[in-house]
Amino acid sequence: MGADTGTEQERYERLRREAGAKGWTLEAPTKRHPGYLLTSGKPGAKDARIAFGAAGPVLTLDEAETYVRELPRG
Repeated sequence: MGADTGTEQERYERLRREAGAKGWTLEAPTKRHPGYLLTSGKPGAKDARIAFGAAGPVLTLDEAETYVRELPRG
């Protein structure tokens, strides 16, 4: 993890596409959430899921990468 070549933005874009292919959504940090968010399903829906890292529901890029790699194909 983290040893991939490319910028953080390139890593994020690659992981976002991979997560999308598996039925999940990876969102970049914003002022509202200072880390990456990895979610599945519609917010509030019974099947909605969110990935948690060491700091709760906001992930580092390395944590997001670990989750995305372990997700089964959607």
